[in-house]
Amino acid sequence: MLALLSPTKIRRILFICLFIFTLPSTLSAQNLFLQKVEMCNITNYCMDCGDVKASCDQLAIDFVSARINNRYLLKDATGSITFQVIVDERGFSCVLSHNDATKSALTNELITYLNGCIWKPAILNGKPVATSVNVIFRFISGGVYGQVQRMDLAEMKPPGDPIIYNKTVTYANPSLKNYDFTTWTKYNSPLVDNISKSAAMDQSDLLWYATEKGMTRFEGTTFIPVNEYNSPFPSDANIKEVTIDRDNNKWVYYDNKIFMYGSGGWQLFDFKQFLAGGVNQVLNSRNGELLFTTQNGLVVKRKDKVVVINKKSMPEMPSSNVLFAYVDSQKRLWIGTSKGTIMIDKSVITSFNSLNNTPLKNATISGAVEDEKGNVYFSLVDCEKQAGDSDSDKEGIAVLKFNGNWLHYNDKNSGMPANHVNTMLYDKFEHVLWLGTDESGIARFDLNNGWENYHNNNSPLPGFTIYQIVQDSKGVIYATTANGLLRIRKKAGA
Repeated sequence: MLALLSPTKIRRILFICLFIFTLPSTLSAQNLFLQKVEMCNITNYCMDCGDVKASCDQLAIDFVSARINNRYLLKDATGSITFQVIVDERGFSCVLSHNDATKSALTNELITYLNGCIWKPAILNGKPVATSVNVIFRFISGGVYGQVQRMDLAEMKPPGDPIIYNKTVTYANPSLKNYDFTTWTKYNSPLVDNISKSAAMDQSDLLWYATEKGMTRFEGTTFIPVNEYNSPFPSDANIKEVTIDRDNNKWVYYDNKIFMYGSGGWQLFDFKQFLAGGVNQVLNSRNGELLFTTQNGLVVKRKDKVVVINKKSMPEMPSSNVLFAYVDSQKRLWIGTSKGTIMIDKSVITSFNSLNNTPLKNATISGAVEDEKGNVYFSLVDCEKQAGDSDSDKEGIAVLKFNGNWLHYNDKNSGMPANHVNTMLYDKFEHVLWLGTDESGIARFDLNNGWENYHNNNSPLPGFTIYQIVQDSKGVIYATTANGLLRIRKKAGA
């Protein structure tokens, strides 16, 4: 959590970030952050543009940091504050907005210092231009340290057009108007990276957002860095997996090691002998087991016991390379491998490659969710798909009905926009299925009223690549994307 201290006492800062859905190359006094300073007399500027970008000598920013360190007691301060600074054609600076909601004395002092810095203006087409630059001050080891935060404008532009493989359905999207959409990026919030392929919602409605450049917790308004000051991980740690178990313990896979965070703090689990081949996913089972899918089998942690299921211990498995596993409400264990899927029901093992009457033949399950009636929905990967094949009709969604019958939805026989699904969520509040895709955005499947499809060309979504979808206890949905963290919240009365 971001904590700042006045000259006499520590003050806790909570900050709220506002997302700007489109950031064009030229802006008219647009505030990037929610906290507006409103003292800059600049009409137009570009966002960190220029053949030569606006720059300030690092020694000048170090001098500002030194002034703050001399005046404030920052022993326990953590987190960061980011300022949007306008640099005009003459090189004079003016803070336009920032992300400190408390507007503390320290922040106000930083604004005064930043407004006094002399910059070299940006040069565009041979002429100096006004530009917006971010300056971030991080609180590390009892001190504050500032630097210019360059923006990758390619990441801020629309990512292009989604690919909708379904050519027969016109998506009216009647439910779209019922939602508020908010997106956070590393440019308008303390997120360490725009891309997270693993995220988890804990029982306190804290979102754990893991990236290749570090991990962050999000409390709905406040971003809390998970770094060397409150965890075993450095601030730029490449976090591969994070999941939450039935007891609200957090499990993290980092540097081929497994860490658990619970009431006793962080613990390291020595699973190296089982995880030598690397972990594909860390999954939580409804019966309290923890499932590690690896290239050498499924590792199941049952309290203090560890069991390995692979072709050596179970020859019926198509492969030891396990990609996904799931325990359903009937306590059946489903295992998806690189060469097919099996299901273990008590002592009975079913190999679906030998069955011609199910959608799982020569397919592996890559995700699973279950509704309140006991219907199980599986996302599928075609085990026989050739390299370069972008859309296989063997993929899509397989549904095992509570009565034992199978259904198969794909983009040829339903309203699915694409067959390949990265993530699924069954929304128990609205009784709908949410699907995240690689190239087609989010699909919303109302089992009674059909399919909708949201992406950056028809909705406020920041892009079309969706990695993970999770939901908190109040029904708020979060999606990790290739272009930031997305929140989808039902409007009051909708």
